[in-house]
Amino acid sequence: MFALSIAGFDPSGGAGILMDVKVWALMGIKGGGVVSALTVQSGRRFTAWSPVSESYFKEALKVVLSDIPVKGIKIGMLGSERLVFVLAELLSNVRDKISYIVLDPVLRATLGKRLYSESSYFKALKKNLFPLVDYITPNFEEFCVLFDAKDKEACLLEEALSLAVLKYRLKGIIITGLSLGKEKGDFFFGKRGKKIFFPTKMLPQEFHGTGCAFSSAFLGFLLKGFSPEEAFKNAKNWLYLYLEKAVNTQLEDGLCLFL
Repeated sequence: MFALSIAGFDPSGGAGILMDVKVWALMGIKGGGVVSALTVQSGRRFTAWSPVSESYFKEALKVVLSDIPVKGIKIGMLGSERLVFVLAELLSNVRDKISYIVLDPVLRATLGKRLYSESSYFKALKKNLFPLVDYITPNFEEFCVLFDAKDKEACLLEEALSLAVLKYRLKGIIITGLSLGKEKGDFFFGKRGKKIFFPTKMLPQEFHGTGCAFSSAFLGFLLKGFSPEEAFKNAKNWLYLYLEKAVNTQLEDGLCLFL
């Protein structure tokens, strides 16, 4: 079984392609990646990023998708509207061979850096890529930007989710880091209104790359044959166990890494 990450390169290994591949390795899934952007960052600093060339991106994807039996794809940071067009065109030609595609629409780095080149990037994502993927995993801020749904009121939020799922023919949307009342957690919304709110167990530490790790773990459990709801719960529990372990193994300067 082979999973492909299409995402940015984080030199610290805390997010992007390196994180995705590490997660899959721990789950017993062989993984590879096509880089969409190069970043300059560590666990504490993010200073710059730039997209790869369109020609490199297209050629790398064509070679991998034609030579390797890819069963699952996780899409993370793309950054450039042109790369969205290239990816959508290539995926449309092989979509029937891919079991699951999960898109984590990364719009900002953990440290706040904007990760897209132009405002038309949102339109390109929704029009060209959303109809080709099964699940998207935005955080609440990203969901608001993409779907203009700023209200956390449960009924209004579910209405926005339902419209988005239907409009883009998605199997589901997972909003991470959502606060509902006094609880904070992740919200799974699937076809026919299937919904699960999974409260987050709080830990005394900030982490880098948890969004990447969650979405790649979610894809991993889907590929292992779990239902979407089970894959969601398993990915949440799996990630928490590694984060809890990381709290007890901090580096000497206090920086907490996991995986």
